[in-house]
Amino acid sequence: MVQSTVEAFGMSCDFEGEIIEILYDNLGVVNGDKIGKPFSDLLDGGSTGKTFDFIKKIQNEDAVYNWEFNLICEGELTPINVSGFLVDHKILIFGGRSIETVQLMDEMTRINNEQTNKLRGVMKYFAAYLREQESKENQIYAELGRLNNELTNAQRELTKKNIQLTKLNQQKEMLIKEVHHRVKNNLMIISSLLNLQSNYLKDEESKEIFKESQNRAKSMALIHERLYRSKDLKNIDFKEYITTLANDLYRTYVKDPSRVSLQMIIKDVNIDINSAIPLGLILNELITNSMKHAFPDGREGTVSISFEEKDDEFILKVSDDGIGFPSDLDYTKTNSLGMQLVTSLTSQINGKIELDRDHGTKFTLTFKELGL
Repeated sequence: MVQSTVEAFGMSCDFEGEIIEILYDNLGVVNGDKIGKPFSDLLDGGSTGKTFDFIKKIQNEDAVYNWEFNLICEGELTPINVSGFLVDHKILIFGGRSIETVQLMDEMTRINNEQTNKLRGVMKYFAAYLREQESKENQIYAELGRLNNELTNAQRELTKKNIQLTKLNQQKEMLIKEVHHRVKNNLMIISSLLNLQSNYLKDEESKEIFKESQNRAKSMALIHERLYRSKDLKNIDFKEYITTLANDLYRTYVKDPSRVSLQMIIKDVNIDINSAIPLGLILNELITNSMKHAFPDGREGTVSISFEEKDDEFILKVSDDGIGFPSDLDYTKTNSLGMQLVTSLTSQINGKIELDRDHGTKFTLTFKELGL
């Protein structure tokens, strides 16, 4: 029960005027046994009709102020000032001695006004806060919309550029393939011309020089042929290239396949075109050298070729078990055009070449991809 310094009482009743709850009582008139009894039981016997009118008026008007009743207090009749309110389907009745009732109502009004003002202030704050948040959200949504439009336009432009770039790349690839195709054809024409020209030569040594030049042209033509047939215009499948070149040279220089065999251990390796052409010429010279000079006078043996990539280094080996490279000949200073080409082209690809004269001849070339 709420306590107050004002001599008054407060209670809640139902629509019939029966007491439901004692809110406070500083007059000492409302006992707990009064709960469930009519409010009129607290008054003198002549107030029953007036009490009925009081309850009815509260129901109709929601609030009634300053009704005078005679309250039975300690066996005596005490005039009281009573007000009633309809709140949440209950009737609240407040009463007290006339002057104190006014004080009570003033206090209640003051508290109510304070709470109302605080509530209004809170509502005003939240209303302003919500308006501010709504404004910020609208700004964010507007900015997101603008950014989304910009992104959509950028994506459209990027798609357009990608389509244009794809077309340009396709055109570029077609042109590069055409260049490789024409270079290959021109090299083959040069090879054919050398072959025709060699028919007019009587000197076997001169014919041999023409044949070697013809094979060099073929080795370069073979690379360009692989490139224009490949999807990758920058790299060449060197395993296929070595296999084709070695077999072509084998058919050219080995007249008796039962006497000289060809052995190849080639890993799947792709080589950049900048390294492929010099390497192809080196390979041509080394294979030609073994097949021409390693097995004279019906000697039998094997020409071996291996190629692999280890870590970031390529290793090419061309060897034979023939008569061996002359011990008194420095291959880096020989007058042989083939060996001069090998030395020059090895330097061109920043490689290193070594000669092993034990058990025949073995050249080992190591190099890294240009640009690494």
